[in-house]
Amino acid sequence: MLILSRKVGESIIIKLGTNHVKMTILESNNGTLKLGFEAPKEIKIYRSELYEEIVNQNKASLIDDVIEAANLFKNEVPKNFSPKYKNIDLK
Repeated sequence: MLILSRKVGESIIIKLGTNHVKMTILESNNGTLKLGFEAPKEIKIYRSELYEEIVNQNKASLIDDVIEAANLFKNEVPKNFSPKYKNIDLK
């Protein structure tokens, strides 16, 4: 982890490939910082707790999709299909 000290009005530049994000300390009040970010529209900036929730929802959705696809596959297996594939169970 890189630790930097900055005062109100000072900035940090984060380079991402050919893009960069500029973070500026806007205000400091009773231990709380107000940060400003300047970045291209294609760079998404999230609070960590919101990002973690998005990741968890995406994982849950992917698991549900895989289970649904496996169940559809099991129901559509032709009678002459190899028996070892008829009892696929992902749960």
